[in-house]
Amino acid sequence: MRDISIMDIERELKKLNEDLLKGCRLAQEAISKTSSVLMRFDAQKIQEIIDNNKKIGALCVASQGYLTDIIKQYQPEGSVLTFISSSISVNIELKQIGDLTAGIAESLLSLNTDIPERYKINISQFAKIFQNIVWDSVISFLKQDAGLAKKTILASLELKKICSRMQEDLIETDRTAESAVRGESALLFIVQCLKDIATDATNIAEITV
Repeated sequence: MRDISIMDIERELKKLNEDLLKGCRLAQEAISKTSSVLMRFDAQKIQEIIDNNKKIGALCVASQGYLTDIIKQYQPEGSVLTFISSSISVNIELKQIGDLTAGIAESLLSLNTDIPERYKINISQFAKIFQNIVWDSVISFLKQDAGLAKKTILASLELKKICSRMQEDLIETDRTAESAVRGESALLFIVQCLKDIATDATNIAEITV
């Protein structure tokens, strides 16, 4: 690593942390709104989720470029280089989480209706739990907290199992119904998106373990 002051690298790492937290909060906001529209169809709020994803994408792309520039400018080594490189991976996962929430929103917008009542509460509650999991995964990375990371991974895996069981139930419902229910078919996609969000959160947490 070329000769630079500790203050220089600390300043850069502080901005890195701030950008990751900002991206995480935007992802949480998107998940929170997604939870709301899963309970009650709201075209305006759905559009807000889609627009919010554009902010997440722009922030993550800008942050990745910034981190790449830090590596080129300071040529860090060892743990500093590892942390900065890992931060790029976290940004990629956060962008994917934003894309998934936008995908849920777009599916509801095209459906233009509420999801079936029997699934509404469970799906909405899952979304709220995922909001916390995404936050914990990023915090575990920033604080290099292996204990929190392992807790996040276990919670994500458990929720993925629940989502898998829900998908099986939906498939069985479609199989036995006289005609496919449009809302339940869309739910298969929504539940898969939630599973994928859990996977992204797990990937972030696993960087710390």
